[in-house]
Amino acid sequence: MKRLLMVLGILALTPMLDTRTSGAAAHTQSFAMGVRFGHAGYFYSVLRPYGEWVEIGTGFYGWRPVRVRPGWRPYLHGRWVWTDYGWYWASYEPFGWAVFHYGRWYYDDYYGWIWIPDDVWGPAWVEWRYDDYYIGWAPLPPYATFSISVGIRFTTQWYAPAHYWCFVPFGRFTATRVDGYVLHESATRRLIRTTRSAVRYEVDRDRVINRGVDREIIERRGNTRIPRADVFETRDRQERVLQNGARETIEVHRPTRAELERSEERIEARKLERRTTLNLDRIDRSWKSDQGYEQRESNPDPPKRRTPAPEPERRSAIERELSQPRDQGIQRRVAPPSERRTAPDRRQEPSEFRRIRPEQQSVRGRDGSSRQSQPSVQRRDGSSGRRQNMRGRDR
Repeated sequence: MKRLLMVLGILALTPMLDTRTSGAAAHTQSFAMGVRFGHAGYFYSVLRPYGEWVEIGTGFYGWRPVRVRPGWRPYLHGRWVWTDYGWYWASYEPFGWAVFHYGRWYYDDYYGWIWIPDDVWGPAWVEWRYDDYYIGWAPLPPYATFSISVGIRFTTQWYAPAHYWCFVPFGRFTATRVDGYVLHESATRRLIRTTRSAVRYEVDRDRVINRGVDREIIERRGNTRIPRADVFETRDRQERVLQNGARETIEVHRPTRAELERSEERIEARKLERRTTLNLDRIDRSWKSDQGYEQRESNPDPPKRRTPAPEPERRSAIERELSQPRDQGIQRRVAPPSERRTAPDRRQEPSEFRRIRPEQQSVRGRDGSSRQSQPSVQRRDGSSGRRQNMRGRDR
């Protein structure tokens, strides 16, 4: 009789254990690399009211916003907020909860901006550049894949063009309407050449963290204090920032894994009349995933990972930043010798901005006095002449 009661008790507890296990799995995020690039799935119906779907390749889809302002670009109309996920982009656009936290962006000269969907959520998928006065960000292209062990990896040689970038002064970085402080494209072209790169994505359990530029650096150079905001999930398909007393909270919609894996029976997408400049062969569409995360999904209590020893507290963020290479966190593909381009030698090119003043020589005049000779000046037309004194002594 006792054995029978024990067996019945075990059978009664089994469904409860299964429910707990399935509930925990529903809140985990899969970090499969490139599995869903170009797959419309869950986003097809929710984005149709705001744009059109296009079929770039066979079974490879993208989405275009159609009712946007001239000069629109990704990550422009919104604001940056510091959270437990790092730098979070809070968009003011109704489709921002999807296209700025999933997928990648690409600009085609004919079709304009095209969003390529995937199924990995992040606070913002951008790359960063900064110097002593300005900070900038640009959307990552479909050639950028995310890996737990590597971070962001580019499958081809990629440098974001100037119209991808938004640069603002450090003091305006967290402004409520940051689009009002974005510099003109002419200044952006100069800053791309003089700033350093920062792409830092990490994973903490099921969270993708966008470290970007260190918050301490932005606070010091912008002479401002940046508070931390809390992020909460909502079932409403929207994203908004709420003021909760002295602290801000962000409500964002994150579909479940089952919703993301849902496939539409029929997708009505526009057939492109001409090919885009997007190279589909360079996009990682493999079905590989990170082995470490697969083990964590199957094991509710994953083994503890060894973390590097923390740096001494006496080293500030600026000192750490100066000791790092300019392109930290970026892995770029090295082109074979047949594809490499030889850059022209600019050392022999004249530059009108570089003028070297020669050493002045002492010349003895007819009266026996000593004076300094005036150096010869090279004019832009190629002729040379003597530097004339303002009082006309050499005339």
